Amino acid sequence: MFRAFRYFRTDASRIGLSLGLMVLSIGANLLKPWPLAFIVDYLLVGNPMPSWIATQTLGCSTSELLVMLAVVAFGLHMGQGALAAAQNFTSIQVGLRGLARVRLELFERLQRLSLRFYNSHSQGDIIYRATWDTFSFQTLFQQGFSTFLNAFLSLAIMVGVMARLNLRLMLLSVVIVPPLILTMLWFGKQMKKRSAASHQAESLLTSSVQQNIAAVQLTQSYVREREERNRFEVLVNSTRQRRVSQHGWELGYWFSVAALFGMGTALIIWQGSQEVLAGNLSTGQLLIFLAYLSQWYEPLNQLAHVGATVADASAGASRVLEIIDAPESIQDPAVPQVLKNPRGTIELKNVSFDYETGHPILQGISLRIEPGESVAIIGPSGVGKTTLLQLLPRFYDPTGGQILLDGIDLRELSLRDLRSTISLVLQEPILLPGTIGENIAYARPGASVMEIEKAARAAHIHDFILKLPQGYETLVGEGLARLSVGEKQRINLARAFLKDAPILLLDEPTSALDAESERCVIASLIELMRGRTTLMVAHRLSTIRRVSKIIVLENGKLTQVGSPEALMKQTGYFSRVTDPEP
Repeated sequence: MFRAFRYFRTDASRIGLSLGLMVLSIGANLLKPWPLAFIVDYLLVGNPMPSWIATQTLGCSTSELLVMLAVVAFGLHMGQGALAAAQNFTSIQVGLRGLARVRLELFERLQRLSLRFYNSHSQGDIIYRATWDTFSFQTLFQQGFSTFLNAFLSLAIMVGVMARLNLRLMLLSVVIVPPLILTMLWFGKQMKKRSAASHQAESLLTSSVQQNIAAVQLTQSYVREREERNRFEVLVNSTRQRRVSQHGWELGYWFSVAALFGMGTALIIWQGSQEVLAGNLSTGQLLIFLAYLSQWYEPLNQLAHVGATVADASAGASRVLEIIDAPESIQDPAVPQVLKNPRGTIELKNVSFDYETGHPILQGISLRIEPGESVAIIGPSGVGKTTLLQLLPRFYDPTGGQILLDGIDLRELSLRDLRSTISLVLQEPILLPGTIGENIAYARPGASVMEIEKAARAAHIHDFILKLPQGYETLVGEGLARLSVGEKQRINLARAFLKDAPILLLDEPTSALDAESERCVIASLIELMRGRTTLMVAHRLSTIRRVSKIIVLENGKLTQVGSPEALMKQTGYFSRVTDPEP
């Protein structure tokens, strides 16, 4: 919990202002019962006033004193309300600024984490942590730190005043504090455990909704709506049960606290009445003591409820910190080498890779690709073709061997330098929320309109874009302009043209296209591959036959290397899959 407060250090001046306003508000609050006590003791009962008060009010009638005291009481209530509002507003500002810092750090962390992390976490869980669990930091500051400090200062000042009024009653008031602390500690541990379980259940629920929306066409086409609903109902009921358990413990906690407060109040009422009857306390002083007593239990009540709030918020904050503390498996070298004028020579030396120890995906891959050479990677499904492609931009690092770019180990280059030399076109084209022009310019922010249009022409998508109502200003992304897969892929190719990197990685860019779209995309690919070192994962002969070299992966090993013509003459995987005879 204490670690969470480092996100608020930058706002030390605002926190200081909030504390100052808090002290003033507490002081005004403690003064509120004094005008009434003055009226009762000196105006109604008729007790003699202290000399310093009598001197100041000499010549004032009772009616005038009543008006003055009423104005003072009104001013104290208004002032205390204004100070409390200002303090709360300042505290809210600090809480929201800290929340923003947490979210920014978490987002930056998510941007740096490797694909290993994303493969081991569901998207729904990550989204839930980044959106909802981050609120826990704001809660810890506002309802944890601020509320606790306000209650503590109020109690400390009131204890001093109450001790001066009647030490015996003050000591009687604190009798319930030890059992209250024990109750907070014991229930707090139980509530935190159940709160963590509730957060996890909510994450699973979010993941289920996200996955179901992504697969809605599959669900509807196979008429599985009822089954999906039943599966979701199981998660809903699990979440409900965990929330019921969490809130049940919270209610038990609050009932225990209420019982302790009730016992303390009853003791004070009985003993206070005895003190007045014995003449040890004036009526006005009793009123002040009873007013403070209600205020005394309010901070204790706040402290009691802080336990439940902090328990819940701590569980959420811990889930956020788990991501922030997740190790970065892909890091920049301490002193990176500088890649000047990259040519695009790629060399793999005895490269191996596995996702899980003891289950190799790639084994002993050795290969050299010259600048400007185009290479197709083919083989059965699941043999590591895409994985091999992902090693080049260091989405993963090989578990054995080396990959060199222009003679330099990839791990000795900064990620920015390395990835700036690579253009990547995926099997499923990705368009980000924004305009078509912004999506193309994503490869090179600041590119001119002329450069964006030149890239679109090279990708054979310029004419299509101009036919759209808003042209390059057409908004695309989830729920916006509907484009075909082929149109999206050509926009992605335009993005790669604009980046103009010396190395091009293509992961089955035509596998999901119809014949007409494939023809357009292949025409764009031919232009894009010219003069660039290209590695392409492909299955279709229409794309394979255009490369200068083919490598065949089988069971994670390199089994064939050569030109399309050479491999056609050999007995092996390539000749089998391209043989027109059944």
